[in-house]
Amino acid sequence: ALVLFDAALRSPEALLVPARLDRDALRKRAAGGELNPLLRGLVRTPRRTAATGAPADDGREVLFRRLSAVGEAEQLRLLLDLVRASAAKVLGQSIDETVKPAQAFKDVGFDSLTSLRIRGSLTEATGVRLPATLVFDHPTPAAVAEHLRDRLGLAGSVAVPPVLLELDRLEQALAATAGTAGASGAPDGLRAQVAARLEALTARWAESGEEPETEGVDLGAASDDELFDLIDNELGLS
Repeated sequence: ALVLFDAALRSPEALLVPARLDRDALRKRAAGGELNPLLRGLVRTPRRTAATGAPADDGREVLFRRLSAVGEAEQLRLLLDLVRASAAKVLGQSIDETVKPAQAFKDVGFDSLTSLRIRGSLTEATGVRLPATLVFDHPTPAAVAEHLRDRLGLAGSVAVPPVLLELDRLEQALAATAGTAGASGAPDGLRAQVAARLEALTARWAESGEEPETEGVDLGAASDDELFDLIDNELGLS
């Protein structure tokens, strides 16, 4: 203690605090975005690269597509689930026991630090820049969900046709299959098989002319089950 006291007297700093720190624990918290901003200068964390940021960008695109494909009530429900899941993560709770839709954040123990953490979590999930005073300006999960919907520009948006969402899903499945093939050596001829089925499906679509139908199914108005069956039967993917 006396050695520390002598060191403090020799320091030009106006204020010093003797403290025992677990740097490994601090680095883990920093990597998870949970480190108190006052402690960030004590540890170094790897800088994010474009490659590490790609999955987050993909997740935001999927979220936006999903929200764009449904009506206002379902948009708010999905965003409310996102807000409550973020709150549960911040508070270390399960989704069932965390803050209720109309319950005030302050009533469940949110303070300035936890408010910043949920703001960061929602920004990461949506890509929307949110104010540090988010939960004070919008004091309930329901209010935050409505704010997110406005910031995402979903009000009055035109729903994306289900067939386009299915094409997005198919594109992701193909990309994942290609990545697996490169990593583990998928059976020979897989790329050719998939390409042949895609060409066949494209040809059938082109032959249908002005009527976008395949075996009696209107792709623009087809249900999710009908689209899943179509892709499974034609492409062997599900």
